[in-house]
Amino acid sequence: MNALKSRATAWAGALGGLALLFMLVACGAATPSSGAAPNRTAVAATFASVVFKHMPTGTAQLIWTPQDHSLTVKVSMQGLVPGTSHPAHIHKGSCQHPGPVVYPLPMLRADEHGQASITAVFKGESEGIPATGWYINVHNGPTAVTAAQIQSISCGDISNPAGSSPKSRQQVNVALGEDIAPNQAIKGQAQLRLEERTLTIHVSVSGLAPDSTHDFQLHAGSCSSMGQLLYNLQPLKANARGEADASLTVKGIKAIPASGWYLVLYQASGASVEANSDIIACGDVVPAI
Repeated sequence: MNALKSRATAWAGALGGLALLFMLVACGAATPSSGAAPNRTAVAATFASVVFKHMPTGTAQLIWTPQDHSLTVKVSMQGLVPGTSHPAHIHKGSCQHPGPVVYPLPMLRADEHGQASITAVFKGESEGIPATGWYINVHNGPTAVTAAQIQSISCGDISNPAGSSPKSRQQVNVALGEDIAPNQAIKGQAQLRLEERTLTIHVSVSGLAPDSTHDFQLHAGSCSSMGQLLYNLQPLKANARGEADASLTVKGIKAIPASGWYLVLYQASGASVEANSDIIACGDVVPAI
């Protein structure tokens, strides 16, 4: 009899436990609600900055030798649009006060990285390199027929501190950079923010031609060694003061690389050869530390 009572008590306890379990399940106490917010991990934003500088830039070297009265001119450029061609000259005058051509230089032809170099030798320069009064410039190209093609896109004044001396060898180095032509002295910056695979670019530039429009792009590579196009961004529109301020977004960006991105601003917007022959400003993307 005692054994039967013990078994009955055990069965009653088991049935009671099952009943309690069914009640808890029915009331939802042991499972999360289907409408509960998922447990998300916060995604940290990534930041980077860009400082725009004039493009293209370069250097020139002039060497005059008294023995044969020869003038050797070497020009190296970077920041040209890859695959483009650009006339270059030595002129009388200065970048601020342009004058006639003294020596036409060979055509600058940009490689796939936007770099170009030329060397030219001129005979019969009996007076040497003048102390002042010469400058070198690079034109938009690809020829020098229309005003847009003739426009100077990089310039440097030639200064010979020793002055012209017909008895000694002369060497002068020239930096090629900003010019007085429209859109050739751009200043500006950009701030980049990446959050949840959306890249926001806030850009602010000045020195543009009033009411002008300019193609704006994100590329792989650097301003000194240009690479492939990654994204065509919304063109920048300058106001009446030649300033542009805009915020742009790009979707689907996983990360801002530690290096290897740059932003470029073009002379104009459109499909013409002249519009796409000149990068007027460039800035490497530098992630925040």
